[in-house]
Amino acid sequence: MTFQLVYYSQQDPKWKQEILGFGDPGDTIGYVGCALTSTAMLISGHGLIETPKSLNEKMKNVNGFASAGIRWGAVSQIYPQVNIKSNISCQNTDAPLGIIDASIAAGQPVIVMVDSTPAAGLSTHWVVLYAKEGNDYLMLDPWPYQTDIAKKTYLMPRYSQGNTLKRSIMHVIIYECFGASGGIVQPGSSTTTTAPITQSTSSSSARVKAEVAAGLNIRSSVDTSSMSNIVVTAPAGSILTLVEVDGASKIGAVNQWVRVRDDKGHEGFAAAWYLEQAQASAPAPVTAPTPSQVTEAPSPSTPAASTPVPETPKLTVTVKTAGAKIYKTASTASVVLSTEKRGARLSVTEKADTAAAKIGKAGTWLNVKSTNGKRGFVDGGSVKS
Repeated sequence: MTFQLVYYSQQDPKWKQEILGFGDPGDTIGYVGCALTSTAMLISGHGLIETPKSLNEKMKNVNGFASAGIRWGAVSQIYPQVNIKSNISCQNTDAPLGIIDASIAAGQPVIVMVDSTPAAGLSTHWVVLYAKEGNDYLMLDPWPYQTDIAKKTYLMPRYSQGNTLKRSIMHVIIYECFGASGGIVQPGSSTTTTAPITQSTSSSSARVKAEVAAGLNIRSSVDTSSMSNIVVTAPAGSILTLVEVDGASKIGAVNQWVRVRDDKGHEGFAAAWYLEQAQASAPAPVTAPTPSQVTEAPSPSTPAASTPVPETPKLTVTVKTAGAKIYKTASTASVVLSTEKRGARLSVTEKADTAAAKIGKAGTWLNVKSTNGKRGFVDGGSVKS
């Protein structure tokens, strides 16, 4: 379907007093809920209607927050057809305007972070960009309380703080909603911004790295917590066609996912860091999978034949002192899920690069799986590598 403009304000009385995620009492949607509200506007525009209040509850149910901070990838656990395509920090570099423009042209609006005030320091705020006009973007801004989507609101007059466009955007979140037909309805009309972009099917390709001995999983979504979304496993050396406009720029990049298609027509997401550049005209030999490899997605009642190569590095920590508590949320006031013995090993369930800075540091919250299998939060000071 064509993207429809849906406006929500984080200041709406129907939800402004709701606690955001697992935050403290002062962390309300009205105060710090711009990212959540922007996400609600984006997925609602694709026909998946959620208010900030309803999305807040569903995100909590899938552990979609670190305290009051949104976990962008958790949206796919609620809506598998909505996948995080790009998560780009550009606070110290120029914003990737070409990538933003390509996404909007394909009918996929973009969530970006800006500086909300001209005062010294960064005051972060998130908005939804849905159209390009000249050297500016039209946006849906969750802060003011107004419901007139026929009114055009521009990014630069409100949030440039004297900077150029490419330096006014400091973080970019791009979701790809499958089933979107392309184009975005303009304010006050039924016309769309552009026609859909025709994706290339043969302009570029990538090869599964030789060291991925068990093959690379191609998934219907980027959720790696389950094997049920594995479409097929591509053997080492396979040539995969890139089926997104900016796919080539992601090849080899850690924590990036790229949409691909194999030579039998299977299509889905692959971990870009297990791929290398290749030309489709000169494919490398493809090694046929052995019987022990998982080549098709297992059904719920059929166990996988073997464990596939993990897409994300696994990290564990050791409890330093007896009595370390695992809490349901990132707060000592929340429910205690387990009390761990000294020397117990806990699996870290957040990204290794963000978790590493918290290990051994008191006052930080580390997302882990306890020895009884429950996921929760532990004080970083009570564990060590």
